[in-house]
Amino acid sequence: MTVEKSKGLEPKKPPATKKVAPDGGWAWMVCLGVSLVNFSTRSLEPSFGLLFKDLLDDLGVHTTGASVIASTLDSVVNFSGFFVGPVIKTFSYRKVCFVGSTICALGLLFTAPAASMGHIIATYSILGGFGVGLASSSSFVSLNHYFSKKRGQAVGLSMAGTGFGLMVMPQLVRLLLGEYGFRWTVVILGALAFHAVLGSCLLQPVKRHLIDVPVDCEMQTVKEMECILESDEENEDKFEINPLVSPAVPKIKKQRSHTNMNHPSVRTIGLPRAKTCDKPLQEFEKFEINRLYPSLTTAASVAAMPRVTSSGSMTEAARKRKVSVISNISNMDFTGSYLQLYLDTVVDDDAIQMKPIKKAEPEEKKKGWFRRFIDLMDLDLLKDWSFLNLLLGLSLFWSGELQFRMLTPFFIRSLGYNMNDTAFCLSMTAITDILVRLILPPIFDRTTISKKMIFFVSSFFLAATRSILAEQTDWVPLMIWLSICGFFRGMCLSNFTLTISEYCPLEKLPAAFGLHMVSKGVFVVAIGPIIGYVRDYTGSFATCIHVQNALIMSCVLVWGIEYALAFTRRRKVVQI
Repeated sequence: MTVEKSKGLEPKKPPATKKVAPDGGWAWMVCLGVSLVNFSTRSLEPSFGLLFKDLLDDLGVHTTGASVIASTLDSVVNFSGFFVGPVIKTFSYRKVCFVGSTICALGLLFTAPAASMGHIIATYSILGGFGVGLASSSSFVSLNHYFSKKRGQAVGLSMAGTGFGLMVMPQLVRLLLGEYGFRWTVVILGALAFHAVLGSCLLQPVKRHLIDVPVDCEMQTVKEMECILESDEENEDKFEINPLVSPAVPKIKKQRSHTNMNHPSVRTIGLPRAKTCDKPLQEFEKFEINRLYPSLTTAASVAAMPRVTSSGSMTEAARKRKVSVISNISNMDFTGSYLQLYLDTVVDDDAIQMKPIKKAEPEEKKKGWFRRFIDLMDLDLLKDWSFLNLLLGLSLFWSGELQFRMLTPFFIRSLGYNMNDTAFCLSMTAITDILVRLILPPIFDRTTISKKMIFFVSSFFLAATRSILAEQTDWVPLMIWLSICGFFRGMCLSNFTLTISEYCPLEKLPAAFGLHMVSKGVFVVAIGPIIGYVRDYTGSFATCIHVQNALIMSCVLVWGIEYALAFTRRRKVVQI
């Protein structure tokens, strides 16, 4: 009774908890802020041809010039990712997004008085692109901190801001150009881009909104005990022998035979033992010790030593007995034996414990600037071949997608349709795009299909439908295939960045996303002008679109090879 009462008086300990992403609450305001940033900074890009066409014609640069401007913009956006990882580590994603949004808006304002292609590249492509890169990447990182289970839905909703901009911006650009002309239209769009600053202010630090969830202590205990083996508790009464022979490990020849796994020198470093070899080694130990050191294995000497179950938990009596045993045998001649090596090298327990600390100090001093740079940028990710293949596929896809988005207005105008028809076509594509981003991500979040697989399949259908679109000239088929292309484009882009966050842990996400952006920039710089040259050389937009689709199919090809190799390895493992 007294025991039960005493237990009842003990205060109950609060259950163990851990901090996790909120997946709701203020996280939806962050989603709204990211959506506002995307709308203000990225929605103008598909209307680039609509906005700059007349100016580029006056300057005497046509498709090639437009391709250079768009490629430079996207390259700067992506190469800014080289700074994203260390900058977000040093500051916060809210500060980075705030600065990037401001730079983007200023870049548009400075483009208004442009009278040359160099001016457009300097302000619209370089200055504006650098701001867009900082704002978009930091906002994406913030979204991944706030969402875990509903990440796909959150990314889809945030990208709906871009989709809404794709639907509204062509009509807005058309109205503004007709009412105010090119220069004042750019000024108004620059003022509109300042709304991204408001969106960046909503990206509060996630530590203010983390929630506590209970931790299963029993499962945690099981995980901690997984490393304890049953055999570790058997035959631990050989303390009088183990310390004397353990320092001889460097002199023992390296053998991988199972018959050596139970030797005392192996047991002292904490490796598991093979039960099948226990008895032969024990007999060998007994024979060798009786032959070499008969005075140590007498019944009296063994009985005099205390029974200790662990070499790391000796009692004070055991420590004293250890010293006395060593002092008693110090007069014997053990030159060249394992025992002499032990007496020469071991001083005391404290010195042994300090050895790892003394070795660690020079290792820290040896870390040079190159190693520190690699750690800062998390360049160890580049050792992962699967990650490199992931970057390759995404970069190939983005090169084709960017060029199609830039050339679509020129393609529609080449079919004989006017500016109003072109704006309507772009809006139709954006409507299906935004509907997909709102509807499909919550469905995919409830399935076990990976984001990479969804992107893989939708990329194949996107390339196929765009190839069909390139051969259309009539109005109704053109509208139908533009809508279908918008559907698959929404599927691709809603999972485009999620393939990175799905593959990498959260602490490496800024660096991984930065490397992803740099990879895209390299491919855009290399491939973008080539596609523009193909259009000018052939004089056919259909041929140019087929080349863009070949880039998207290249992404499907390199990932398909990886899937095939992984499937082959799994089959071999199952057969074995």
